[in-house]
Amino acid sequence: MLCAMEKALTMSIDEREELELLREKVRTYEDIVRCLPFGLIFVDENDQVELVNPIGEEIRCVGERKGGPVADCHPPGTHTMLEKVLARFRDIPPEEQHPIVLERMNRYEVTYARVSAENGAFRGILWLSHDISRRKQLERELMHAERLAVLGRMASKVAHDIKNPLNAIKGAAHHLERVSADDEVAELGSLVKDQVTRIAMLLDRVGELTKPLRPQMVSTDLEGLVETQLSALKMAHPATTWRMEADTGIPAIPCDPSLVERLLSNAVENAVQAMDGGGEVSIGLGLEARPEGSQVELRIRDTGPGFPASVLEHLFEPFVTTRPDGTGLGLTIMREICLLHGGDISIDNIDAGALVTARLSA
Repeated sequence: MLCAMEKALTMSIDEREELELLREKVRTYEDIVRCLPFGLIFVDENDQVELVNPIGEEIRCVGERKGGPVADCHPPGTHTMLEKVLARFRDIPPEEQHPIVLERMNRYEVTYARVSAENGAFRGILWLSHDISRRKQLERELMHAERLAVLGRMASKVAHDIKNPLNAIKGAAHHLERVSADDEVAELGSLVKDQVTRIAMLLDRVGELTKPLRPQMVSTDLEGLVETQLSALKMAHPATTWRMEADTGIPAIPCDPSLVERLLSNAVENAVQAMDGGGEVSIGLGLEARPEGSQVELRIRDTGPGFPASVLEHLFEPFVTTRPDGTGLGLTIMREICLLHGGDISIDNIDAGALVTARLSA
């Protein structure tokens, strides 16, 4: 009898351990569903909302309707269409089933799929929703880039065609300035020459914008590169106060040194001009860990007036400028440099001045 009791007790312990293992598996599956990076709702064979994860609940506002009819989660005017969808998955053989994929609110891609048992029996419908707003944004940016590419090719041709007449106008103005005995005519000739030179410089910048940048990547000590640039900038702008701070342990990164120098030079020249040659410019270097990989941040901060709110959203578009003599092409090229180095650039107004943050892949 004692042996039988011990055996029964041993089996009871084994059963409890097996039950605990089963519970642990259930908790794991629940955690997986809860942490899915997309919305999930499962509607069972009786059209009841059986399972919903946090993102699915947020999108569809299920709330207390979990466990109730799926129709309660839809406006009354959509119930007829909902029943057609349910019937499609319920009645059509599983071998003929294809998921339904829809787009909602220009933000979500929603998939409806049949859930079947191993014997093909209908078990319910799985609702999955992915946030595609980032993809939509990239599609819009691609379309915008394609339009800019067309504009760039047209601008390049126009710039080429304009240069010859400009040279003739500049030559004529120079001749008038040289031979005219009338001081007023000579002054007007000089003015024409100056304006033609300005137009020619703008056309050269347009040409730069239309030429693709082809980076030559080499392992580069970014801190050393910035310090070298900073020494030259201090001599070029002695009225400006300069500061530099760099985090420790910034590694050498693959980059094109000439393009990064151009990026830094453009950013600093913008800052100095915004402060009318005075003020303070701070240059910072930091290493940031991001989901897509580590990036080095190059931060240029000035104490100028900042950017008008009306142009902040359009700063990286060609020919958008806040200066009367600006071309509006520098920031566009700066962003392209960052993108070619696996990063991006942002500009923000801060308490006193503006902050340019350029990110480069480490």
